[in-house]
Amino acid sequence: MGLKHTITIDGAKHIDMGVWMAKLEPEEVATLGKCENRFGPFSVLLLESEVDYDEGTRIITFDPLATCLLNIGSTAQVLVLSSKDKTPVSTPASIPSSADKPPISATLEPFDQKAPALEQPEDMKVDTELSRRLATGDKLFLSELPTNLRGLGETLLTEIRGIFPGELNFEPRSAKFDETPEIFWTIKILASEKALRLTVRGTPENFEHTSEIDLKLDKFGYSAFLITRAGQIPGALTLLKQARKNME
Repeated sequence: MGLKHTITIDGAKHIDMGVWMAKLEPEEVATLGKCENRFGPFSVLLLESEVDYDEGTRIITFDPLATCLLNIGSTAQVLVLSSKDKTPVSTPASIPSSADKPPISATLEPFDQKAPALEQPEDMKVDTELSRRLATGDKLFLSELPTNLRGLGETLLTEIRGIFPGELNFEPRSAKFDETPEIFWTIKILASEKALRLTVRGTPENFEHTSEIDLKLDKFGYSAFLITRAGQIPGALTLLKQARKNME
């Protein structure tokens, strides 16, 4: 991991300007500085030096003498933060075709074929705007979405944040994301099933069911359902609104 005057971490994902997610065991993180904080699943490392990040190899390099260790988490996930990073998340070298990447929202205006060749595609403009609005936990959820769920997940979360301010928090033991600060819904990525699994506060009899969603009893006073297509999103929002009222 380390060099004489620099430290390198492999497999770092550039989530947003000044924010990376990487994997480093807690005992390795502890060697980066003194820290008494040991809360939650994520370690948090603040870099006070210039950061060298290679998008191709996904290697981040920094000065170990200019770091501040803020937290040592319980998992191998580490958030690396730096105010010195001036580079926005870059566009992939090979832009996925429309077949590989579903549209973010059915309400997007069609791409203007007459626009100059160097103009940024409409879906990437929406990605940039979405990145500016969402909190770090939400961005982590979006970064973990597989290609076949990316459009669905982005549209769902954008609609939810238009109604409920908050932030997702990843729980490694259950591999799901909980809403914070009030947990009235959760979401889990089911890549193999090409679905998003949501749980909402309340048992099925507490909800007005919709024809698009199969709501089932889950654990601890929650109900669960799967989202596999955009047509289910309005029904999911209705259930989330009812789940929020169940908190009152």
